[in-house]
Amino acid sequence: MLKNSPYSHGPGIKELPSSGLRGPLTPLQQRFYQTHLREKSHPEHLLYHGLRELPSPFLLPDLEPALELLKESVASEKKILLFGDRDCDGVSSTSLLGGFLKKIHRGELILKVSNEEDYGLSPAALDFVKKQKPDLLITLDFGTTNHVQIDELASLGIKVIVLDHHEIPERIPACFLVSPKRPDSQYPNEKICTAVLALKLIQAYLYSSLEEYNLGTWIGDGNSLFSGYLIYRGKLVFQGERQEVESKFSFPICEAHYSFTSEYPEREWFYQEFLKYPAILEQYLQNFDLAAVGTVSDMMPLFGENRIIVKEGCKILSKLYRKETRHREGLFQLLSLMELSEKHVTSKDLGWGLGPMINSAGRMNSTEVALNLLLEENPERAKTGAKELQKLNEERRERTKRNLFKVDGFLKRKQERTQKAVLFCYEPDFEPGVSGIVATRLVEEYKKPVLFITPDHGHAKGSIRSYGKENVLNLLKKAESIFFQYGGHKEAGGFSLSIDRIPELAKVIFEHADSWLEEEQKQAILDSTSSLVSLEPTELGAKIFHELSVFEPFGHENPVPLYSIKGAKIYHTKPMTDGKHVRFRILGAPETIQCLIWNRGKDFLDLLSKTGSLDLWGSLEESTFRSKTSLQFVVNYFQEAEN
Repeated sequence: MLKNSPYSHGPGIKELPSSGLRGPLTPLQQRFYQTHLREKSHPEHLLYHGLRELPSPFLLPDLEPALELLKESVASEKKILLFGDRDCDGVSSTSLLGGFLKKIHRGELILKVSNEEDYGLSPAALDFVKKQKPDLLITLDFGTTNHVQIDELASLGIKVIVLDHHEIPERIPACFLVSPKRPDSQYPNEKICTAVLALKLIQAYLYSSLEEYNLGTWIGDGNSLFSGYLIYRGKLVFQGERQEVESKFSFPICEAHYSFTSEYPEREWFYQEFLKYPAILEQYLQNFDLAAVGTVSDMMPLFGENRIIVKEGCKILSKLYRKETRHREGLFQLLSLMELSEKHVTSKDLGWGLGPMINSAGRMNSTEVALNLLLEENPERAKTGAKELQKLNEERRERTKRNLFKVDGFLKRKQERTQKAVLFCYEPDFEPGVSGIVATRLVEEYKKPVLFITPDHGHAKGSIRSYGKENVLNLLKKAESIFFQYGGHKEAGGFSLSIDRIPELAKVIFEHADSWLEEEQKQAILDSTSSLVSLEPTELGAKIFHELSVFEPFGHENPVPLYSIKGAKIYHTKPMTDGKHVRFRILGAPETIQCLIWNRGKDFLDLLSKTGSLDLWGSLEESTFRSKTSLQFVVNYFQEAEN
């Protein structure tokens, strides 16, 4: 029987509205749901309403004029250049929009992702654009901070659209900047990735091809025969009495033959409009695959809109994996190389499989391999490209291991660095391309923000990662005069600088680190050993796993459920990799459940030798090996059992 959870409170929720669940929730589902309601300010963050709850793309600033410019460029067969960032979001968004334009654009279309260039419109990137002389440049996942470079391109007659979701500077470029973070944005969610912005632009383009694009739609609100809402091009433009509409608006108006159920009529309207055109709807839905990959890999919070996108994206990827659709041959071949459950693709597969593989190309200065693969339609070439990307990912792993070994030696020589508020690492023999991964691993080990810097083609590139809620860009800003370029997100940033200025950067970082952390007023990190619910060993199995799987997709800000087992009796321990990892079993748990400790095997066995039982905290995961799927309990934390 489930023990009382510290989160059990109140009479409970009997049903999740529009969540896909019917009937009363189980006790475990109810507790999990209430936990999230306590942590989120709005109940709808965890609800799954489906496509009818996705915000209109026309709420994004500059979306409509950017769309008209793109349509005019396509109609006039002008030269279009898409230039994306090297990371997974940049590659996903570039291939997403590029794949769509390849189907409809008869003029010259150039698809490019940054490779050895610095982030953004660096001098090398700017030179490339100038040599290509496109009529229209669309940057994806960068451009917000490049007002100087974009002004220069404008003077050359090159028009620019920027799709980006990074922080907004004091001055934005004089172009069409489609960003949810702009102060004038009407879009309800600022935490969406660039791949989702590409999806939104495609959605708007598809809708603009319909005759309804130039019509207003009147939807009754149910309060009276004459009151309601007027929707025009994805926006709610009027709410009130029907008789007032004719005098206020000149465009033709049609009556909706449906009622809406949400509090956002323009969202319901988009959903209903697309339902009328199955072929258009199919084109739209197919693009959720890469939008989902970008969302998970860029660590967007998985509630609200992002939750819907990832859930729908996983459905499309599952169909692709099962050969029910072959709309993206390269992605199919990539999925085929992964050990996946035959039934479905999950957010974990995106975060731990597809995302890292796509990211690896950029880290190894071969970004075009990933881009070409995602655009490839020929099965044989796609199979070759997938294997090439898999090889790059293996090389990336080896480079990461070498860097972690080198940084371990560096910190043993410079132990004083580990005592600072921020860990700052640079050595001439560190290898480039994987600084973000290494920085993340060091954050996990040292529990503090990390800067990791490597030499890279004559100068230096680095990554910074946060540990808690601190905004790392505010720390980089204190040294902005030292950098060639810097940018990123609150949690993760990148920068480049001259090698001879690294000591100066270290001095600035150390001078400001303590006050920066204080200024950020970092929220206290939750006790890592707190758990959602405590289980008896006998309850650790498929029933619990499937009960909570309805809350998928799991990810950033919607974590995998954490279970605790108090006083667990451990037996049948089996060290792996010289004791770094350990397999074991728990007395009373089903024999089908394999238990695992990653990376802390020695600590686990040392503690186990001193006590008869342990308190464990971990999560249940599916593991597929040689087409056989099983459940395993992965232990994140452990301690001597409390009396």
